[in-house]
Amino acid sequence: MKQAGVLKSLPLNSKSLKGDFVMSKLRKSSFIALAFLLVLATVGCSKTDNAPAEESAIDMNDPAWKEAKTTPFAPYPETVTYSVGQTAGNYTSLKGTPYESDNAINNVWTRYLKNKLNVQNEISFEANDGTDYQQKVSMAIVSGEIPDIMVVPDRETLVQLYENDLIEDLTSAYENTASDRIKEIYDSYDGRVLDTAKFDDKLMALPTTEISHGPGVLWLRKDWMDKLELSEPKTIEDIEHILTQFVEKDPGGNGAGKTIGLVVDNEQPVGISGGQYEINNIFALYGAFPKQWIDDGSGKAVYGSIQPEMKPALTKVAAMYKKGLIDRQFAVRTSDDRKALLTSGKSGSFLDNWWGSWTVADSLKLNPDAEWVPYVAPQSEDGSVTMFTGKPTSSYLVVRKGFSHPEAAIKIASLQFDFQRYQEKDEATLKEFEDYSTYSVGGSPLAVNIDYYDAFYRNVGIMEDALATGDDSKLTSNSDKAAYKAYKKYLDDSKNGNAVDSNAWAGYTSNIATAKLVQNSNTKEVNPIFFGSTKSMSLKWPTLMKMELEMYLKIITGEQTPDDFDKFVDSWKKTGGDLITEEVNEAIASK
Repeated sequence: MKQAGVLKSLPLNSKSLKGDFVMSKLRKSSFIALAFLLVLATVGCSKTDNAPAEESAIDMNDPAWKEAKTTPFAPYPETVTYSVGQTAGNYTSLKGTPYESDNAINNVWTRYLKNKLNVQNEISFEANDGTDYQQKVSMAIVSGEIPDIMVVPDRETLVQLYENDLIEDLTSAYENTASDRIKEIYDSYDGRVLDTAKFDDKLMALPTTEISHGPGVLWLRKDWMDKLELSEPKTIEDIEHILTQFVEKDPGGNGAGKTIGLVVDNEQPVGISGGQYEINNIFALYGAFPKQWIDDGSGKAVYGSIQPEMKPALTKVAAMYKKGLIDRQFAVRTSDDRKALLTSGKSGSFLDNWWGSWTVADSLKLNPDAEWVPYVAPQSEDGSVTMFTGKPTSSYLVVRKGFSHPEAAIKIASLQFDFQRYQEKDEATLKEFEDYSTYSVGGSPLAVNIDYYDAFYRNVGIMEDALATGDDSKLTSNSDKAAYKAYKKYLDDSKNGNAVDSNAWAGYTSNIATAKLVQNSNTKEVNPIFFGSTKSMSLKWPTLMKMELEMYLKIITGEQTPDDFDKFVDSWKKTGGDLITEEVNEAIASK
């Protein structure tokens, strides 16, 4: 997920980025694997030696060329053109603005890159993000015409590109032309990101980063709690007490028996890092980490969903459901239903994440007195909350084997995710980027994001100081400065009794109030040790996932008892789980 520097940028991908083994990924991996078989049949797998002729014209004794190829921000003395596969920009939204003639090769990003680095993109292919883009990547591989620079959607594709000698070694380019901040950002992941792109100690791609989602956050209607004189929750018992009071005493005035308990997802009730409406925190109390490949203590992976710790967790959740503390109809709710329960005041509780205020922002439009407050709960006896971390990276920026300027990809990344974000001071330039953000245009040739692991709470203290003093000079990023203006207006409106903008409330509550709460919480992390796929997953995993979801729904709703969990484990193993577990451990050992 991307950091929310601008108010509306945060919650949109909260779920799409979290599914490690969904069926669409399995179909995508199979499609790309087929693409490699086809490209090998047509172009072979011999080493390429297709460096363009212009390489010989570069005089590395020329100080300008030498500086350009060995430092992050120095421009090339002559324009370097690179072909690229990129995601489509929303240029139609610019109609009637000063930018209405902008396009994929002439926009705020490409002009900025040309001005600063003297590089110019040429479009090899352009596609909408998601399946469309993935298919275009596969088609490029099939044709044997890989762009000079492109993003591939997963590590499996990166492995195949490396094994067939189709991409450049970026080791020296990274050392020479990645800015100090970019290196610092990658270091914040303790090697978990860059290591995924290394083969035989060579860096073969620049990985995207997935910032920490933090622990699950419990969101409650504070105005209801105040009305019932309830204290803030810490333990699971505290939460059960609050939910009981909400359901039985109807502080929202819905009518007897009409207030709904905890809102829970029925498609993914557990198991996705940062998943919305998921009850991972309750399972973590029992040391259960569903859907994660966890280290068993010996370096081998075991599947969290079949471990014995799951049974007491399921027993607790089933008991809560039986008491009406969990939405009785959760198994049949749609995504829209779940949100409507919260924004309309039918329910006053859900588990989400630090960006959960966006989920209920519409509450303020329907009821300005609604007050949603976050809590890092339920906590263990020592006051801690345990979370499993998400997949640290997903996609990879690669450079075609033989491209004369592999360092250009690193320089562009450094300019975009360091200089433009943190160091650019020109007001006119910043205004253009702010306009593009307002119109949700996109336009960057690089379909990646590079940000600190702790990005969402990294600068909370600095932002709070700026808001308290009115001095934003110490804010480190341009996006923070834009957010500062919105947050200040929200605080001023709230202080003066004016109507507050619901989006401004959601942005401030997520990025300041909740981020600070998470930052100061006692959070323990469990790092899963495998996120990839294996050869048997494409055939067997959809069935196993269906079995697992049915188990959750039936046990929680009482159709089955927690003792039936043992039957599920036995069936899971026999239906392919044992084979996949063996393959997972073979994949880990092969690294």
